[in-house]
Amino acid sequence: MEDFKAAVGWNVHVLRTRKREADIAIHLRTRINDYVEGFLTLDAFKDSCYEEAATIAKEASGARYLLAIGPAMVAEANYFLGYRKSVVKWRGPVGNLKKKMLKLRRKASMYKSIVYTAKESFGIISSECPEENLQHEGGVSMTCLSNTMPLILEMAWKINYLDITTTLSGACQKLFYDANILSKEERLLRAQAVHILGTQFYLVGLQEAGNATVSSVDEIKDRANAAFAESMKRGNAD
Repeated sequence: MEDFKAAVGWNVHVLRTRKREADIAIHLRTRINDYVEGFLTLDAFKDSCYEEAATIAKEASGARYLLAIGPAMVAEANYFLGYRKSVVKWRGPVGNLKKKMLKLRRKASMYKSIVYTAKESFGIISSECPEENLQHEGGVSMTCLSNTMPLILEMAWKINYLDITTTLSGACQKLFYDANILSKEERLLRAQAVHILGTQFYLVGLQEAGNATVSSVDEIKDRANAAFAESMKRGNAD
């Protein structure tokens, strides 16, 4: 029975992924509904998207989320609109190529980050934790491991970028190819709305990322180290 489930793609991971995609598609449909139904003008919808992006940017790592989500939504919308709205036939294939290149770049960045993190973490542990200390303490000290946390967090972001790209792709397909929509115009309006939302997210993300300071980066590292230390204490207590 388990082999049959695996053969048809019926497993816990696939079901969870599809549920995430469906939940995101429903959220996007609700978010853009006022524009699609004509209750919001184009300018008013752009302003609402900008305000939402500005709110997200104020949160921890908000700019990074915007830069992860924005380009992915734009790529999906361009791919859909390129084949269905543009009178220039090459825009469809170009949109498809850009969409694939975005995922390819993020996948390559993830693999590169994994290798770099492993290499640098080994170097940190080797240089800051002498072998004799490791033998006496019975393993890598908390201080040595905490020094690798910024690298690990950066690697986690690269993995998260790829996951967001893949999940949004599935969600946008559900949104654009919704079987309950009979009107071609409504499908195009949905794609246009997603393109506007993604563009505003991307622009605000770039703006906030450009305003990032060294002190804010150091603060993030300090928080990561503190969180790691606290988790180690809880682990030892258990």
